[in-house]
Formats: sequence, C-alpha cells, structure tokens
Amino acid sequence: MKNVFILFLFTVLAYACTDPKLMVDVSQSKVNLTFKHYEQDLFTIKKAEIKKSLDDLAKMYPVFVNGEYKNPTKIFELNNYLNNDLNKKLFNDWSKRIGNYDQFTHDLNTAFTYYHHYYPSDSLPEIYTYISGVNYEEPIIIRPKEIIIGIDLFYGKDYESYPKLQIPQYISQTFRKEYIAPKVIRNFAKRKFAPYLNGTNMLENMIALGKLEYFVEAMMPQMMDSARFQFTTQQMIWCYSHEHSFWKHLTLKQYLFSKDVHTFKKFLQPGPFVSSLERDSPGRAGVFIGYRIVQDYMNKNPEVTLQDLMINTDFTAIFKASKYNP
Repeated sequence: MKNVFILFLFTVLAYACTDPKLMVDVSQSKVNLTFKHYEQDLFTIKKAEIKKSLDDLAKMYPVFVNGEYKNPTKIFELNNYLNNDLNKKLFNDWSKRIGNYDQFTHDLNTAFTYYHHYYPSDSLPEIYTYISGVNYEEPIIIRPKEIIIGIDLFYGKDYESYPKLQIPQYISQTFRKEYIAPKVIRNFAKRKFAPYLNGTNMLENMIALGKLEYFVEAMMPQMMDSARFQFTTQQMIWCYSHEHSFWKHLTLKQYLFSKDVHTFKKFLQPGPFVSSLERDSPGRAGVFIGYRIVQDYMNKNPEVTLQDLMINTDFTAIFKASKYNP
C-alpha cells in the first residue's frame, strides 16, 4: 500500500504541480540565444602558434581573452591552465559526460522565450561555456550581457573527480546536465531582482526565495518540480507529504520571525538535510515553504502579474494575502 501511495504522489509531482496561470502561449515570443563554447576552441588551439590563436580567440571570446592577452605573464598562465592535468581530464571527459549541447540549448532557449514573453523590452544574454577547473562555488556567472557556465560542473553526481576534490555529496548530487537551465534561470533572477529579495527575518527570506522558485517555474513551466528545485525524488516527496508538519514545526519553534543567521542557514541554504528533521528533508526545505506561500498568493490574487510579484518587497502583505494554511 505504501508503494502505491508513493507512486501516486510521484505522479502528482511529475504532472500536476505547475500553476495553470503559468501555462501561457509563447508562440509569438520565440528566441534563439547565442551560444559559444570556449572550451572547444581553447583546448584545440595550436600551441606552436599561440599568439595567432589568441588573436582569433579574442575576436570570438572577448569575455575570456581581452586586455594584454599577449603579455608573457598571461601566456604563461594560459599554458599552465592548458597543461594542468585536471583541466585536461575535464576537457577530455566532456564527450562522454556531456556529449553535445542540444538539451540545455533547447532548455535555455525555451526558458528565455518565456522570459521574452514577460519582459519583451529586455535584451537577452549570450551564453558561454568553459572548463572552470571545478570551481564549484561559482558554477554560473551572471553578467549584464553574458551568462558563463562552468560546463565541468555538470558531469553527473557520480563523476570521479568530485569526491577526490572533497566536494560534499549534497552539492555534487546537483551536478547534472539537466539542471543547467534551472540553475541558470535562478542565478539570472537573483541578479535581476537583487534589490527585491532582502528580508529581515526568516519568513520574509523564505518568501523572497520562494519568489525566485516561482520565477523559475514561470520560465520553465513544463519541467518537473524536482528538477527545478534540484531535489531528489525522495526529497520532493518529503516536502509535499510533510508540508503541514514542517510548517507546524517552524511555527511552534518560533523560527518564522527569527533574525538569526544560523537559523537562515539551517532551513534556507543547501545541506544534506535539515538537521532537526528527517534525513529525507532537503537542506533548502524552507525555500519550498516560501514557494508554496507565493504560489498560494498568486492563485488567490489573479490580478497580480509575475512582474508585480518580483518587485514586491512587502513580504508581510504577500503572506497575509496568500492565506497560507497547509
């Protein structure tokens, strides 16, 4: 009976969670982003003609090759990067770990098609990929005109170099290529809406981060919520099946109005699980609650647009108008 329940719940998670309000017609807003793959051109340059090769790269990749790039010190650093054993392995493993860029190219074109629907006057970024040397603290860099992706951080949770570099498993489990697009969109939204995401207590920060998750859903309404959140199936099931008890726990323990940074980290930041709860609970379980509050707010207030939501900093008003009661 338990297995039947889990199968039913998983089916609900997979197909029935997207807000119908977000299933909009974007057929008139289709975009084709520019994608450039620095690693493919950099690691195949002719080292005997490195200065000429750099001239060519500078034209194609000014984000990476700029300034006095022919300076002997710069060339020395570049050679060290290209001859680094880890970097060479990361590039050589690209073909079996990524293989092609088709899926995330499709996903990002689709996501920014939705973005263009909601923000038609905004310019669109160029997308770059590169080998970061497993810079897991900054897998995605958002700039005003570019988005830069460390492609070596999406080789799969079982990629042998990750544990060797002592990357925590709860972090490396999100290093999957199907997570590139939602991670990009979340980081893009963090930068775009940064002035509107600062709460003073945990409840306000939950709602602020919940707005980001709702935005990701708006840009990717057909993606499973477990993929959008980068939760395992078990973690996603835990969030839905424990929503009421988790909310009660936060209320009874008086965490909601806490201004303690350790409390924020405990419930809102990535981790193996929430320390005071079960091991199936994801470290960002509080963000899920914030998302559910925002979802209720948008459902109960149909006149509010996505654009209105993202710049609304009256988190108390959002909470009250959501009438959230799991």
